[in-house]
Order: sequence, then C-alpha cells, then structure tokens
Amino acid sequence: MKKIIALLTIISFTSCQEKEKITTLSGFITGTDAKEIELEGINFSKKIPLQSNGAFSDTLDLPYEGMYYLLLTDEKSYFVYLEQGFNLQIETEADDFINAMKFNGTGKEENNYMIQKNKVIESKFGNPSNFKDVLTAYAVDEKTFIQTIEDLKIRLLNKLESSKIKNQKFVTNEKKEIDFFGLNCFEKYAPYHGYATANNEFKTSDSFPKVADDFDMNDEETFKHSYAYRGLIGAVFERFIYNTPAEGQTSFDRGMEKLQTVKSKMIRSELTKNMLDELNLAAKDIDKVYKGIIANSTDSTFNQKVTQKYETLKKISKGAASPTFDYENVTGGKTSLESLKGKFVYFDVWATWCGPCIAEIPALKEVEKEYHGKNIEFVSISIDERKDFEKWKKMVADKELKGIQLIADNAWESDFVKKYAIDGIPRFILIDTEGKIVSADAPRPSDLKLKELLTEVGL
Repeated sequence: MKKIIALLTIISFTSCQEKEKITTLSGFITGTDAKEIELEGINFSKKIPLQSNGAFSDTLDLPYEGMYYLLLTDEKSYFVYLEQGFNLQIETEADDFINAMKFNGTGKEENNYMIQKNKVIESKFGNPSNFKDVLTAYAVDEKTFIQTIEDLKIRLLNKLESSKIKNQKFVTNEKKEIDFFGLNCFEKYAPYHGYATANNEFKTSDSFPKVADDFDMNDEETFKHSYAYRGLIGAVFERFIYNTPAEGQTSFDRGMEKLQTVKSKMIRSELTKNMLDELNLAAKDIDKVYKGIIANSTDSTFNQKVTQKYETLKKISKGAASPTFDYENVTGGKTSLESLKGKFVYFDVWATWCGPCIAEIPALKEVEKEYHGKNIEFVSISIDERKDFEKWKKMVADKELKGIQLIADNAWESDFVKKYAIDGIPRFILIDTEGKIVSADAPRPSDLKLKELLTEVGL
C-alpha cells in the first residue's frame, strides 16, 4: 500500500511539473479585422487565431526560452520575452500596435521592462522604422557617437536595475544584451555615418571600438535572448565571407569554412541563412552550394525555400526554354514572348522606385542605339504595382525610354519574375532567336562584358 501511495505521489508531482512548464499567451488586439497573429522565433513559427473581437489564447510548446516576435502584419510587430511556465497576457491596439502594448500575468515584469527599454533607445535614435531618424543619430563625429552610446548604456542599466526584476536569468542575459547593443551600434557606425554624410569611402579611426574577427559566435544562451548579439555574429560572419577573401576560394567556400567553427547547431543553422544569396546563376557549382546550405540548416521552412529556389534555377540554365509572358505594352495592347521569336531579346526587369535600375538607363540607351537595326529587341519589364501604373507610364515618357516597354501583371508575384527566381532588381536576361536562354543573369548595360556576350552570339 505504501508503495502504491508513493507511486501516486511521484505521478502527481510529475504531472504538476509538466503543468508548470505549459506556456500560455493570451490577450486582446482591438481595432483589427485580421484572422490571426503570428509568433516567430529561432526556427519556430506559430499562427494564433484571433476571434472577431480581437481576443486570442493559445498554449505554446516553446523550443527555447528567450526573445520572440509577435506579428500582426509586417509593419506591426513587437518582441516578447517568453519562458516555460509563463502565463503572459497582452493588450494592444491595431492602429498603435507598439505604443499601446501592455503586459500582465506571469512574465509581465520582463516584458514591461522591454517597453521602457525601447523608449530609452528611441529617445536617442528616434523611431527605428524611420531611417531618417536613425541616420541623424549616426551623422555625428566618432567621439560624440561613442559618448552617446556609453551614456545610453548607463541609462539602460539604470532602467534595468530600477525595474527590480526578480528573474535573475533574465537580468544576467539583459546585461549582456546591453553591452552587445552598444557593440552593434559601433559596428553599424561606419556604413551609416558614410551614408548620412554622403561619404561612401568613410572609415573609422584605429581607436574606434570594433568587433574582433575572433568574436565568440557560440554563446547559444545569449543568442536566444539578444537580438544585438545575433546581429553582431551575422556581421562578423559576412565580414569573413566578403571582406577577407582567400586566393582560390569563393565567398561560398569561405562561408562553409566559417560555419564549421560554429559548434552550436542553432547558431550555425541561423547563420546559414546568410548564404542564400550564394545560390545564384553565377555560382560555379550550384549543386555544391545547395547541398552545403541544406547540410547546415535545421530550419525546415527555410530549407523548403532553398529547395524551391534551387529547382527554379536549374530550370533556367543556359539552353533551357525561357519562361513566357504576355504583358501590357505602354503603347497599348499586349506583347508576348512568342511574338518576339526569331530575334534575340535582352530583358531589363526594373521598377520606377529602383535607384540602381534608373542609373542603368543612360547605358541601356547607348547599347540600344549601337545595336539598332540588328537582330535584337530590347524589352523592359516593369514590376511596379498596378496602383503605380500611371507613374510607370509617366516615367517611360519623361525619360524617353526606348525599346519595348511592358509592365508585369502582378509585380514581384508575376509568373515570369518568379520563374526566373528574380529577388532583386535590376535584372538582365538574354535569350536567343528560338526563345532559349543564353544568360538568365546577363551583364548590365554599363558592363563591357555585355558587348562581349552579344559578340559571342553573333550580334
């Protein structure tokens, strides 16, 4: 009998422990007609249904304790701190998602502190979504900027101390985060200051605080808590790949080499996402790049994205049939790829809001002029939104754009754009007289290699 009682006691105790680990997230978002909100974290995403009155409630099986993002839309998101056993309640308004945010329940102290911390940072850097505000803070000289950051760190530490949070794990990690926040600001200073002062060649002095190349990239506990730390190791990783090339190595090779020094599977997987751009048509061995990325990523959603891009790129290799289109022409009616058969076609995929695209216009006009009368058509396809249709027509007229001017039917989501795996513009493509791909990532008009390519195909 005693054994049975003892066993029941153990079962009861275990059940209580399991119950305490359940994390609940609930609350209200007023003034929204959205059907759900999303909680995002490291290799984690969960959609939480919203009732018609904006109420929501869900239990969470957290993959880790630390920082997550709560998203209503891409523009309306805010970070929340979660631990096993939290019963966190959130109230906010859709129209003022961040400023109206209030927390109650278990975990309120940590998350209310985060609101106050954010206000302290905004007092120096302004609204983080307004890049002009941010640039103003970085426009000052080195000495002033260093002092600004050091003063800000003191204010943040004082705010943390005055919050009287009893959760020592949070406090310890937050002190690290404040230090990394300062380092992250110093890391951004050179490019931001250069941009703010129109000095693209700007470099900081030797005495300016810098993140060392041997910066610790394996602190998984801090990685879970600190967005600043995540940003820093990402910056160190990309610096190693692109700023310190070794003879005979591609940037992809450098990236793979650096990843092998990262012992944390979680961190290595997240850093691997910085390698996605290496999966492109210019890669010497696209299969090698694909396999390398997949081998280091544990994020199934990201891996699906990588696989989709890989399979798309394989379909647009040299000699493959080009994806087709039938798009509206600025002169009226539609133009299809089929109607251009029998001629080489040089595509310029662009948009009216794209500065680098517009910068290529003078060079494109020169190339068009030089090849006028030859067996080639120059086709510009705008991926502007339909709401900017008249803006597109006006720019075509104002800049006296030549060639065939078309507008895609669904901006970035247009079939032609997606099948060519276009994720950045301008993008230039050359196809032959049979509608087969010569280069799905052709040289720009301003690049002398374009004329070499055109000569190579007999033009």
